Amino acid sequence: MSSTEFWNNIFSQKQEGAYSRIEMPDLKNPVLQAALSHFGNIKDKSIIDLGCGRGATSLFFAYHGANVISIDLSEVAINNLVKYCNENNIYNIRPIQMSALEISNLGEVDFIFGSMILHHLEPFEKFTSILRDSLKKEGKGFFWETNARSKLLLWFRKHVVGKFFVPKYGDEKEFPLTPDEVNMLKRYFNVEIEFPELVFFRMISTYLLRGHFFKQFQEIDKYLFKFKSLRKYSYRQYLYIEK
Repeated sequence: MSSTEFWNNIFSQKQEGAYSRIEMPDLKNPVLQAALSHFGNIKDKSIIDLGCGRGATSLFFAYHGANVISIDLSEVAINNLVKYCNENNIYNIRPIQMSALEISNLGEVDFIFGSMILHHLEPFEKFTSILRDSLKKEGKGFFWETNARSKLLLWFRKHVVGKFFVPKYGDEKEFPLTPDEVNMLKRYFNVEIEFPELVFFRMISTYLLRGHFFKQFQEIDKYLFKFKSLRKYSYRQYLYIEK
């Protein structure tokens, strides 16, 4: 199954769950608030929501007055968002089915946001130059991403996930964002990395225990987060970029 087919299926209205519903996100969502703080005043500014999916982030930025270009490879996701915007008279969101490697065709924008999208993109080095060409002078980007710094998590991903009874989430081609890929971004941008929380031991619950004991493992992560030397192994990170 191709990546496009995989995500078309995920966003299909036949699928019940969060991926098929379009609704305004929690306005206090910490990821979105971090992005908003980084961008500053976005009213009447242009933002690309890269890999917009079900469109929740696009709705968030549109609510705050931005002119949002919502990009996704899935035509199902884009059609769903077009329908929602038409039905709710939302005029400052422009959904477009497009590969992330084509966004320079849109011209320069003020900001680019991505949630769990960078680690899907190949060749990544090519994308970094496209990203540079897509942002205006002093433009900014914010990405909520996976993190491949932990050798233990990568071993688990390679040898356990998708085998036996252990579920695999995402398509076959994706791989967590590597430190080398972050360094590619640094060729063109000032890049700051933040680990807002430690996401590590709770993954035992998600992958091996079907959600059982999640809170207990989460408490372990919260305790270990106190140690700065361990934070870099979190499976989640914020990337703040500035041109």
